[in-house]
Amino acid sequence: MNEAAEAPAPIIAATSARAQRPTSSGHALTSTYLFLVYGVLALGMGLVPALVTTFREDYSLSGGQLANVQNLKDLGLITAMFTGPVLLRGIGVARMTTLAVLVGLAGCAVLIAAQDYAGVLAGAFLHGATFSLGASATVSYLYQLPPRYHRISALYATFGVASFVAPSMVGVLVPASGDYRSVYAIFAAALAVLVAAGTLLNRRAGAASAPDAGHAAQPRLTRVMLRGWLPDIAVYATLMAAETVVVSWVTSLGQYRYGLTLSDASLLLALLWVAYTPARAAGDLLVRRMNVATVVLLGVLLCVAGDLLVCAGSVQVAYVGVVVFALGAAPLVPVYQGWMLGRTPAGQHGPLNASLGVGSAALTTLMVWLTGLTVDIDTRLPFAVSAACSASLAGWALHSRTRRTKAS
Repeated sequence: MNEAAEAPAPIIAATSARAQRPTSSGHALTSTYLFLVYGVLALGMGLVPALVTTFREDYSLSGGQLANVQNLKDLGLITAMFTGPVLLRGIGVARMTTLAVLVGLAGCAVLIAAQDYAGVLAGAFLHGATFSLGASATVSYLYQLPPRYHRISALYATFGVASFVAPSMVGVLVPASGDYRSVYAIFAAALAVLVAAGTLLNRRAGAASAPDAGHAAQPRLTRVMLRGWLPDIAVYATLMAAETVVVSWVTSLGQYRYGLTLSDASLLLALLWVAYTPARAAGDLLVRRMNVATVVLLGVLLCVAGDLLVCAGSVQVAYVGVVVFALGAAPLVPVYQGWMLGRTPAGQHGPLNASLGVGSAALTTLMVWLTGLTVDIDTRLPFAVSAACSASLAGWALHSRTRRTKAS
């Protein structure tokens, strides 16, 4: 350090430039790797709703049992949200990223070997856990890189890409092979490639571009924090629930109400994700032109319209409905989360994200379970529940806009 201080300025600049080039290259590789990890792990979340009707036929499951498959995925998500901060402190972001991928591989192995309902439940739980661990690790890892790599909206948009790929894989592979296990074999191969890529990246990049500062102590959630965040957690959780209910049951609606084949019903879900991905990425643009309450109001109104169109009775109108719903729902979660993070001190971001995740997963699990009880009665009822959630958020947005106008 003292030698650098005494060196002539041109020498310092040249040395700095030489050091920066490989570091920047390493940062770019690390960022790309994190995007791939997040997107591939999201496949596990997308495959469960895409395969619900296949699980139903293979294992003679009721609507309530199908809901339990969805809920075990969400319980895995919640469990990992509690263990994630502990793992970050204990093993750091790089090792936690690798651990998340290995948990995903274990989930694939369980589902490939499954012979009964219990095996499906265990595999769904592991894939919920792997995404939660991976999301926590990749976001933390990303924010250890320089600010120009903090493209979190683009990172979240890879979830939409994965959610489109998942039903597309199901629609092509399951009818051809007659077995869902081929889907999980391909998923496992992709995860194995990520393990190898992560190992090579860490060896090549070294400490400069593979930081492992995750051992730093994170602030603990306090009652004062939680009380202050509860209204926002409720809004965030309701946004997630309205979206997840539709994603969970749109394939069932297509098959059992409209008489679609598995391939065509999977296309219905895939179309939702095709529209969803660019709409989610556009969230950053929307908040530059409108306040958050206005974005939420417009979004939830589109969600209600989409729910109504999906259930209108025509397959063609249902295809339009999933697009309308996706355009409304996609930007809302990252926009609202970003707004909350912007109002919260950086030191509290960890507890805030954990609170949002646990609150939304708990409500989503409850709503998917309840709608699973109704789907055997009428496949449209889950969409009525989603529309009711969105309508309640429209009321919140109107109240928030009115309060904002009076304050100004």
